[in-house]
Amino acid sequence: MIELKRSNPVKIEARIRPAVETDLPLIKPLLSELMAAMTETEGFNINQSIDNCQLMIKDPAHYVLVAVQGSIILGLVHFTIRKTILHPSSSGLIDELVVSESSRGMGIARQLIRAVVYRCRESGCCELEVSTEKSNTRARRFYKACGFEEDAVLLELHLTDTDGE
Repeated sequence: MIELKRSNPVKIEARIRPAVETDLPLIKPLLSELMAAMTETEGFNINQSIDNCQLMIKDPAHYVLVAVQGSIILGLVHFTIRKTILHPSSSGLIDELVVSESSRGMGIARQLIRAVVYRCRESGCCELEVSTEKSNTRARRFYKACGFEEDAVLLELHLTDTDGE
């Protein structure tokens, strides 16, 4: 019996750079893919998300980085760096990370994470946090493979509920 070995997936070396407003039409399909992968999307709207992205690109408190190859955007990460009361220095927080479906498995997400880690270290952060849906086991495995540990519990209170509470 001949055993077939899986070949290593093709790795792409992307250029990571800050997003600019002219990237927004190319970012929109990425955000659509991100929303399609989520189990809870109530209240999310792609056009509102693009508007938010446009504001965050201009806001120095937010970082939106894109992975590009030529004129194609392969992935995006959005994070913030903020002070907390208890930590001795700033903390980074990744809010969104998405790689186009056609570019997954090629190392793009790891390159984006490395860029965030670099920026956070450069800013003197003492930690970098990320959250994902509990049901997203693939993302949880990915973040663990990048060195993240499951260390806390994220609790949410949805403020747009209409039940009067």
